[in-house]
Amino acid sequence: MVGVAVFLFVGLFFFTIWMQHRLERMVAAQSKGVYRLHLHGLETSPFLGSLSVDSLILKPDHERWQQLSKQGQKVPRTLLELRTGTINLRKLSYTRAFLKQEVRLDELVVQQPTLLLSVMQADTTPAHQPLHETAEGFLQGLAIGKINVRQANLYYRDGTAPDTLFSLRSFQLAVDDFRLDSASFLAKGRAYYGKKYKLAGANAHVLFPDEFYKLSTDSINVDTQAGELLLQSIKIVPLAEPAAMARAKGEAVTHQEAEAAQVWLKGIDFGEHSRHNTVRVKYALLQSPTLTAFKDKQNFQDKGRKKLPHELVQSIKTPFLIDSLELKSGYIRYAELVPEAAERGHITFHHLNAGFSNISNIKGQVTREKPTIVKASTKVMDRALLEVTIRLPLLDENGFHTLEGTIGETNLQMLNPILMPTGFVRVESGHVTRGKFRVELNKAQANGSMHLHYNNLKLDLLTKGTGGEQSFGKKVLSKVADKVAIKDSNPSKGEKPRQGTITVTRDPGKSVFSYWKDCLSSGFMSSMGLEGMAEQ
Repeated sequence: MVGVAVFLFVGLFFFTIWMQHRLERMVAAQSKGVYRLHLHGLETSPFLGSLSVDSLILKPDHERWQQLSKQGQKVPRTLLELRTGTINLRKLSYTRAFLKQEVRLDELVVQQPTLLLSVMQADTTPAHQPLHETAEGFLQGLAIGKINVRQANLYYRDGTAPDTLFSLRSFQLAVDDFRLDSASFLAKGRAYYGKKYKLAGANAHVLFPDEFYKLSTDSINVDTQAGELLLQSIKIVPLAEPAAMARAKGEAVTHQEAEAAQVWLKGIDFGEHSRHNTVRVKYALLQSPTLTAFKDKQNFQDKGRKKLPHELVQSIKTPFLIDSLELKSGYIRYAELVPEAAERGHITFHHLNAGFSNISNIKGQVTREKPTIVKASTKVMDRALLEVTIRLPLLDENGFHTLEGTIGETNLQMLNPILMPTGFVRVESGHVTRGKFRVELNKAQANGSMHLHYNNLKLDLLTKGTGGEQSFGKKVLSKVADKVAIKDSNPSKGEKPRQGTITVTRDPGKSVFSYWKDCLSSGFMSSMGLEGMAEQ
């Protein structure tokens, strides 16, 4: 009996050594020397179907990759470097693995892995083949009952650059019934070859392509079976000061900082994305977002052409559909410094709530008859209630859309923080009782009407560069304008309410928000008897 035990122990010892060397040689051979595998503390039990290692290191040889690439040989677009703690495989069929090169096991547990992905070549493939069609060797037909990855870290970078484009740290991943075959790929109720993926990460960050902004989140949770993705405490932080960013880009830029308490997506069809690379989401929530933005137009000039929402959506290659998106309790502060101004002007939007429906770039999904609809309400400068409905046929080639809404009661002096530093106009008095507007817009021009009821309007024209002071000439002009040009009330005494006309030629160098603002300004000026003064 003792002899049998010794025989089995010695046999298992040499089998373990043989298998470790074979695995390491196999990885080097199949990768043509691009990868080297190092296993430490390998233990096997063919009788129990178990295998474990104390640690694993899979390291790429970048010089070898470059050498093969220059020779015109097929090389992987992305190199990976993997370091792990303990790995345990349970109920592994050794016979099937070595005789048929089929790997099937009940459970895989990986402790503390760190994976670095390095993109070595741009992806020029028009359409990707499913993984099961390109898998070779042991990966063909791979089947694992349960996968548990614990305390993992993932990094993604461009080539050998020191900075990572994406990282996900301290995450846990659980996968149920993973099967790398065509049946699993096509099966309804499955995604990415698994019955269920559940991921929980402590924090993640994404570096924007221009490397001027970084997005981070305190936690990320994904459940493919429930169809949910939850991000907590999201922040978008600029990595350069406004002037440095503008100098680097050679033009005036909007320097932005944003955050949100929560982003929650429900009803995600992960299976549709897995099979057809299409994104479908039933509901999305953006909770308590804030945006602070500043643009320096005094020291830098606007250049280039700004895209309408239509063009942005049409440029997205991945087909997508979001049935509804809700924005709750938002806040926006926008400031700008214009030529000859002594200080920045600013405007704020408080208590911003909005609902979006039918957001898509799929042909036939969004039309003029069935557009994307945005319904929003906010308090301008925390005082004036503004409610607006925007209808956007996002696939319209001419950029057609409509804008209509209402303006609540307010004192117009609340606009002085933006009007005085940027328009060199001060509202001395003026009270709006109500207003409504409707505009039809395209990529070239906008036309519409505004009904604005107000009274006791008085304006002062300011001298540029004085921080709100009036020269003698401006005082005279203000008096003349109040007496002759500006209509101080609507309706005027004994008259019917006037209708303001909205007429705007779009400046393609300005954003869509500036386009919409110009439409409201045009309606305001026309109602006051100052047609053609909106841009001034």
